[in-house]
Amino acid sequence: MKKANDDWAWVEINFTDWREAVDRRMLDVYAITIDDSGFEDDDLRSHWEDKESPFEFVLWFGNKYDLDPKEAFGLVLK
Repeated sequence: MKKANDDWAWVEINFTDWREAVDRRMLDVYAITIDDSGFEDDDLRSHWEDKESPFEFVLWFGNKYDLDPKEAFGLVLK
């Protein structure tokens, strides 16, 4: 399968590409990176193996930790 450009839907994607998409999405939405989040690759891998799209994972992460998107603070620059 071809990788979706928006990272919203699950497509067959290797773990490294999935992790990079998650990192970009976290930065875009919450202005943090995976390193900032404290998540280890083993934790991330379980979500990848469950076929969560990067978008779904970041949404789950934000909800779990009650994060506010950066737009809530007027931060819209990339």
